[in-house]
Amino acid sequence: MSRTTNLVRPLFVAAGASAVLASALVAGPAVATPEAVPTPASVSQAATTADELTFTAALPYDRRGLLRTARAISSPGSASYRNFLTLKEAAKRFGATPAQRAALREVASDLGMKVSFSATGLTARLTAPVTTWTEIFGRDGIAAERDPWLVLVYADTETGTYLPTPQPLASVVRMLMPEESILQPPTARAAASSRQVLASVDDTPPTNLGTPFGPGAECLFDDVMPYTYAPSQLQVPYGTAALHAQGLRGAGTRIVNIAGGYAFSREGMEFAADCFEYRAPPVRFTGGPGVGATPVFTSGDLEGELDTQTIAAVVPEATRIDYVEVAQTYVEYLALMTGAEQMMTRLSPLPDVATMSFGACERGLIGPGMGALRAVTDDHFALAGILGITVLAAAGDGGSSDCSQFVPDPPAATRVNSVQYPASSPWVTGVGGTRIVLGEGNERVAEYVWNDSPYEETADGGTGGPSLAARPWYQKPVTAADRRLVPDIAAHASIYAGWPVALRDQGLLGIAPVAGTSAASPFSAANLALIAAAERKAGRPPLGFISPLLYDLASKPRNYSTAFYDITEGSNQLYFEAGCCIATKGYDQATGLGALEFDELIRMIPRPARR
Repeated sequence: MSRTTNLVRPLFVAAGASAVLASALVAGPAVATPEAVPTPASVSQAATTADELTFTAALPYDRRGLLRTARAISSPGSASYRNFLTLKEAAKRFGATPAQRAALREVASDLGMKVSFSATGLTARLTAPVTTWTEIFGRDGIAAERDPWLVLVYADTETGTYLPTPQPLASVVRMLMPEESILQPPTARAAASSRQVLASVDDTPPTNLGTPFGPGAECLFDDVMPYTYAPSQLQVPYGTAALHAQGLRGAGTRIVNIAGGYAFSREGMEFAADCFEYRAPPVRFTGGPGVGATPVFTSGDLEGELDTQTIAAVVPEATRIDYVEVAQTYVEYLALMTGAEQMMTRLSPLPDVATMSFGACERGLIGPGMGALRAVTDDHFALAGILGITVLAAAGDGGSSDCSQFVPDPPAATRVNSVQYPASSPWVTGVGGTRIVLGEGNERVAEYVWNDSPYEETADGGTGGPSLAARPWYQKPVTAADRRLVPDIAAHASIYAGWPVALRDQGLLGIAPVAGTSAASPFSAANLALIAAAERKAGRPPLGFISPLLYDLASKPRNYSTAFYDITEGSNQLYFEAGCCIATKGYDQATGLGALEFDELIRMIPRPARR
């Protein structure tokens, strides 16, 4: 998640890459490149046309069995711990039965609809002429709108929310979800105009005191370099450098970045790799419905640049990095569900680890039908755990009152603690933000809760706090609250100093420092991918949903002090006093369990249960 990409779209915000020092590109060493904007991707010919609409239908799958199995497979000590299933096995066990599929086909045929079933067994896509949907929902029940971003369809023109699933479909599906048709690039790229200037407020901003800087210094101007960490510097305190020294540099890793309507550039990846002297792995692109076979570039593409470049620096010897781009919708759940579905059904082999840097405030995702839609989305993440996929998500950059940040001096009644989904999903590991201080040898001198409010007028900080979801079983040892708490872990996300990202400005490529939990999430994901690859090389399965293991380790003092760096100073309160969240010993709602020491964690992975 990043402030630069927090574009104003209904119910949708990018989650991670926060601030960019304004002088970084206009004043820094750069390489001239052609002025042309990347050619917009061709859209999928299979996407919904103006005369047809497509809805995703949640099927009557075995939800109870799916969640029970997901919990057992991901819980250390369970008789089925890390005994993962294939997608075919899981779909057969938990998905809609042949009889249920046949019933849907019959109803759809009678209505003149085309049906395509997902290989997950959880959903199907129903496509029919607009006139058919209008007859089913009623004259005012369907609307199609165009905006600069996408073609969108939704139910209920009055509220933009869901109508009850009409008969006869209600007898054969759980619910209907409106689906976008075609993701379109904007008429003009706006990434440069979305940058925000950072202004000093009270204190002198911290700078990069770590030594040595390592390769890449020649790519930055002197006024930018003090506010930029090199990848090799940040790899030392978290144990990445130690994993590299053990020969774990990406060979055999399987990692995917799921993007919500933003792309990446190969040019940026290679520029960053050349500067910092590592290899940029190839990227295999997969476009979801309405996206097509090539990336669609939008004004949010800083997210994609940050994600791919952060991952590449950790796994330079990877055969490839997977990148899945799905279209954004007015309802975040559908985009996230689609991303998870594309990951599980179209990538072969399946990834070991997935990371997401987009999301939305939970309180913006409340309304008719939203609870059921969230449940279906959660179930897709639970299914990913059954398949052995570790799913991480950026927790957000708006502090403990993320949903109040766009209201100047909000009234007391609206000052709420709020977190972002999908980091708040019980089946996703939410990654919060810290500010790390490095010293000689780039060793950690200190690490604090990420909160840049003392140094800039437009403050950023790691999002954390209580979720609207019920407390999952694995968090019982750390809280008596009945809510899911976010985040689970954290890593560096501050702009002081920031993560280095190659960005384009006025036809030039240059390195700029960037902040956000959408650096912390892909960085953590890439390190977990190194560990998963080591497990696979040893003949063992990948890690799967990792949060239960992390909380289990944290419950044992010796393991906790070894595998985690406990952040005990700072808070993520921005804008006003919201009563949350202050760092303490052990778990807290500012940085979760703390920062992972990946070179220690790798030695603590329990063996899978015997089959």
